[in-house]
Amino acid sequence: MKKLIRNLLHSYFRNKIKFGREGNKLVLSVLNSKFHYSKNIFLGDNVNIGPNADFDAADRINVGNGVIFAPGVIIYTRTHNFNSDDLQAIPYDNICLTAEVNIGDYVWIGRNVLILPGVTIGKGAVVGAGAVVSKDIPEYGIAVGNPVKVIGYRKKEIFDELYNQPNSFVYNKFGRKKIFKKKNGK
Repeated sequence: MKKLIRNLLHSYFRNKIKFGREGNKLVLSVLNSKFHYSKNIFLGDNVNIGPNADFDAADRINVGNGVIFAPGVIIYTRTHNFNSDDLQAIPYDNICLTAEVNIGDYVWIGRNVLILPGVTIGKGAVVGAGAVVSKDIPEYGIAVGNPVKVIGYRKKEIFDELYNQPNSFVYNKFGRKKIFKKKNGK
């Protein structure tokens, strides 16, 4: 019975969200998620948005194909005016400064990542759990921390080979099947 109620609520709330663009095969957890100004959110194909997402799209959010957002990802496209020459109140005034966020194809955003206004995350990048993304991340970059720091790069040749194959997206290739394997083969 609980599952039936949850599915009905999911369908009800899902139908209320109108994105600017919604690609094919969108997987979206809506019950504990918020999508402010959803008409400014443009999603590619095979996008997976985990539970507890909070996307504040006062400006545009562009998401490429095959992007996976783990649970708890927050994206802001606006901030308060707190330090300009025309500041009219303290600690900040009623002016919101906006900048779009761009996320390239086949990016993986880890759990509880915060993405701030004006950021571009390049194709194939991986952002580790809990990172605060306040600056751009290059293509294939592996980035972690607060503030975010690029600590390495994915193997471009392998990524590009898979990128150019049909059905190489993880859920198209394996479905939801998980295989657990020790790191470093130990």
